[in-house]
Amino acid sequence: MSDTTTVERLRTVLADVASPAGKAQLVDHASRNNADEDTVHALHAVPERLYESFDDVLDVVAVDESREA
Repeated sequence: MSDTTTVERLRTVLADVASPAGKAQLVDHASRNNADEDTVHALHAVPERLYESFDDVLDVVAVDESREA
């Protein structure tokens, strides 16, 4: 298990999340959209605050593009 994810995985599970969204909303939304365990863990690791956009989330989440999408 890892606390990293990929941009594509995040984009898929957070595609229709309402903004702004807090950390709990992001985790919940990802879980409801069948996010893999690593992506959920990566979202649990982000700071507690409101995220105004997908790019805001990307700025703080641990992304590892060497992983398969």
